Amino acid sequence: MAEHKHEHSHEHDHSHNHENFEHSKKALIIKLFIAVVFFAAGYIADEILSAPLYIYLSCFIISYIAVGFEVVKDAVEDIFAGKVFNECFLMSIASLGAFVIGEYSEGCAVMLLYSIGEFIHGAAISKSKKAIRKIENESGNPHHHESSENESFIAAFAKVYTPIVCIIAILVVIIPPLFLYQEWKEWIYRGLSVLVIGCPCAIVISVPLSFSCAIDACTRRGIYVYHTNALEKLYKSGNVSEGIVIENNSEDKLSFVKTAAKKAVVISRENIAVAIGVKLVVLILVVFLNRELPMWLAAFSDVGISFIAILNSLRSLRIKTK
Repeated sequence: MAEHKHEHSHEHDHSHNHENFEHSKKALIIKLFIAVVFFAAGYIADEILSAPLYIYLSCFIISYIAVGFEVVKDAVEDIFAGKVFNECFLMSIASLGAFVIGEYSEGCAVMLLYSIGEFIHGAAISKSKKAIRKIENESGNPHHHESSENESFIAAFAKVYTPIVCIIAILVVIIPPLFLYQEWKEWIYRGLSVLVIGCPCAIVISVPLSFSCAIDACTRRGIYVYHTNALEKLYKSGNVSEGIVIENNSEDKLSFVKTAAKKAVVISRENIAVAIGVKLVVLILVVFLNRELPMWLAAFSDVGISFIAILNSLRSLRIKTK
């Protein structure tokens, strides 16, 4: 992706900076560990031991703060910077809203799952950037990174998708109680679940993963690909352009990089389709199912999409040429 500063849509520049992922990875793992331990303790105290409210609520709050403090802080900073419709804002409103209506475990689970997803995203972006830097260091020839058309499409899509989902969430909260005389709490809960679905992280991460794996596969063959757009141009034109350097140019290597380009583009499109499709299915279920779906399921679907995208993208490492 084009120089990200946690840039899920090329403009989200809050402090969850994927550029610094390697430096903060250990701290992130510790925070996730603390959050998981206290969430489990709170859940057991509430659901199994029927402990007093203050005991399990304290556990949930500690768990939430461990992984959610930075997210909420970034959301507030983004609001003052005029950037409202981003994932930090959505997850903060959804999770804190769950606490307000008494769904403590749900609010905590949503933030925890979101943070796990962000860790996966950070690792993927970091791996992609390291692959590019490794190529530049080995060749001694730094290149300006260019985004692929798929990346540009996803960035534009996320900017439209998130506000639309927010509008749907507001309508879900307001229309059934006002016009169909339904209970407010149920539809506030459903509206908050819609906000969770509005987080575009899994959609945005679906593109660079396949290109990163393809670039890695090319590097092992002595083919240096400096940006994802070079592969996409090769796929469309069939000609090697600027941004791709082939050591000891041969027909085998040319055939390999062409196959890699095709595979990267096809897999990235598969990832996009799966990500959007799963989110739409969950959105429809949340709004129209005759019973409430757990809010954590919406967050879990985002993490699940990320795992699917990672596994699917690994196919780009296995390239066979005729």
